[in-house]
Amino acid sequence: MNKKKVVTCITAGAAAAFGIYKTLPAQNRAGHPDTVSASEITSGSSTEYASEYSEKNEAGSFAVNTSNQPLLSKDGFFFDTVVSISLYDTADEAVMDDCFELMDHYENLLSRTVEGSDIWKINHSGGKTVEVDPETAALIRDGLHYSEISDGAYDITIAPVVDLWDFHSEDNPKVPAAEDIAQAVTHVDYTKLKVDGNKVILGDPKSGVDLGSIAKGFISDKLRDCIVKDGCSSAMINLGGNVMTVGTKPDGSDWRIGIRRPFGTSAYDVIDVVSVSSMSVITSGTYERYFYQDGKLYHHILDPSTGYSVDNGLSSVSILSADGTDGDALSTTCFVLGPDKGMQLIETLDGIEAAFIDEDDNITYSSGWPVSAAD
Repeated sequence: MNKKKVVTCITAGAAAAFGIYKTLPAQNRAGHPDTVSASEITSGSSTEYASEYSEKNEAGSFAVNTSNQPLLSKDGFFFDTVVSISLYDTADEAVMDDCFELMDHYENLLSRTVEGSDIWKINHSGGKTVEVDPETAALIRDGLHYSEISDGAYDITIAPVVDLWDFHSEDNPKVPAAEDIAQAVTHVDYTKLKVDGNKVILGDPKSGVDLGSIAKGFISDKLRDCIVKDGCSSAMINLGGNVMTVGTKPDGSDWRIGIRRPFGTSAYDVIDVVSVSSMSVITSGTYERYFYQDGKLYHHILDPSTGYSVDNGLSSVSILSADGTDGDALSTTCFVLGPDKGMQLIETLDGIEAAFIDEDDNITYSSGWPVSAAD
């Protein structure tokens, strides 16, 4: 049965018609659509909606329907992206202060570009053992877990390759020299990274750790825990498109999270909507950071085995999970693995769901992905 889907955005009490899906194909798996060929969404977002989420946000996921106005909201810039935290059942500035202090702490602990951070120390250790914060060691172990279960499709020692690419440049970015990429790839090998308690050793001095594909998810978990500990039970955390929902909206209803249409007309052009509470929704997509050279798209999701942008027909992967650490790592892992192997992995993991969007905007869902909330 084909259905028309209407998406309504409500932010800070202001409603705006967002758009219409013209057709969706027949459903299977007890109501879960298998592959959705989505047409263009017409209409734009309201001024009120756009003002809450900065255009600088490279969001792959974002709140679509927050029917109750937050009592306290604050934006900032951490982890190389715009962040936003909204508290819906408290206006206590101390809660927000705790969150921003926490983000500052983790940026100085986990960023490989901040001199003196744990990751900076590892990458400049010359192969010597480095003692790190217990949370750094735990996060590296998490990263190594996903490197192992993906057989290296996800590899947190990809820093030598990442260093060659500049997806932030506004001055004609270029593909690195082939020989430089080939050389860098030889130093990407997660098996050379060892963790023993709080001691870390990177066996290849020319390798380097990059936690950019897992750190924001980890930090969203820590922010959630901080918010709950401070007595707030209804909040929205958005770290550059990594969305973590705390509880439900104040009226008890679920949060409605939009999945961004790859290369859509704006950052608020959604292709699907998922209804969640106390869950993380995280998307990795080719449209977030990219450039064209000689008519070919080069994006920031790099294949550890080749050193080049992944080219497997996918535009984005969204992960639904209780913890952001898992969702962040898996969105990249599954993107690199591709639609078939990525879906096979997801179906082996309890409590994890995924939506794969290809270059033609077709969506393939895992078996437990919720029916679209765009009704």
